[in-house]
Amino acid sequence: MAVAPMTKVIDSDVHPWVNGDIEGLKPYLSSAWQERFEGRLRLPDHPLRPPLAGATSIRHDAKPPSGGAGGSDPHFMREDLLDRYNIEYAILSSIQAGKLATLPNANEATVLARAFNDFFVNEWLTVDSRYKLAMCVAVHDPAEAAKEIRRIGHDKGVVAVFMPLLNILMGNRYYFPIYEAAEELGLPVLIHPTGTEGGFETSVSFAGGVPSTYIERHTIFPEIAIGNVVSMVLEGVFVQFPRLKVVVAEFGYTWVPHFLWRLDQNWRQFRREVPWLQHEPSKYLLEHVRFTTQPEEEAEKPEYLLQILEMMHADRTLIFSTDYPHWDNDVPQNTLRHAPETMRQRIFYENAAELYGLA
Repeated sequence: MAVAPMTKVIDSDVHPWVNGDIEGLKPYLSSAWQERFEGRLRLPDHPLRPPLAGATSIRHDAKPPSGGAGGSDPHFMREDLLDRYNIEYAILSSIQAGKLATLPNANEATVLARAFNDFFVNEWLTVDSRYKLAMCVAVHDPAEAAKEIRRIGHDKGVVAVFMPLLNILMGNRYYFPIYEAAEELGLPVLIHPTGTEGGFETSVSFAGGVPSTYIERHTIFPEIAIGNVVSMVLEGVFVQFPRLKVVVAEFGYTWVPHFLWRLDQNWRQFRREVPWLQHEPSKYLLEHVRFTTQPEEEAEKPEYLLQILEMMHADRTLIFSTDYPHWDNDVPQNTLRHAPETMRQRIFYENAAELYGLA
């Protein structure tokens, strides 16, 4: 099947890297905070890290000639990703910053989130206007997170708010100050696996217990998204914040039809529990939540995936992503090759352009 070339592409999940981790953020920390972090060069990482998921998860050919980790050079990434695949915009979200979920100290997390944001605004957004930032907030202190959103959220290069989650479901009013600030500035909230899930007291837990291998963790990542999306819908977050959008990045999407149906079925039976919902829960999900394509889940037959795309209304809810520079990243020409061209154009460009205000 011949696939027509994409005329425009927005990549909604790209991961830049700060060489040296906390050490690399020192220029963006006060002298007092530099002293505070003396001897602590890196944020904690999950203990279940096989080679493909750890430090070597970055493709070897994505490591810049200038040295450093893959994804650490905005000039090389411009050439290797943006120019090579004709990417109109790349949404940057820092998995390093996501590791703030491991910290029990709210002050430390807040200061480091600010440093990450200043680093990427100054050292990435100034390199190429095609880079757009999902700024990071430390959800340990929602009031301070809201201040951070209002501090830099007006920057035209900032298009989303990345929330590394604690073990509190997203429908909980604990997060409301963050949602209020994000809605005020027209920024969607983005969630993404951070590599901390199930491994730290403060980070998100898996249902039923702690997985013993990385393959288990990677396989059940969707349950993190499922629990939080269902929580937001049924707790009435989108009633309280009717203009808020949420991006569910790299948690898969083939589970979406099942939960659209299950939500509506349960609402018909138990709607007295959620009197604030004036419509079927599926309507709120379809209106407010977007999912990224990577990792593209391989069905036994192409037509099975096409059926799922139709059932989840992918022409409204799905946005393209590469997950660059990771070893399992997807490229535009090999993604959703069997989907109708009109749907592909919605997924590869139009849905994201509308979501991020880039149309």
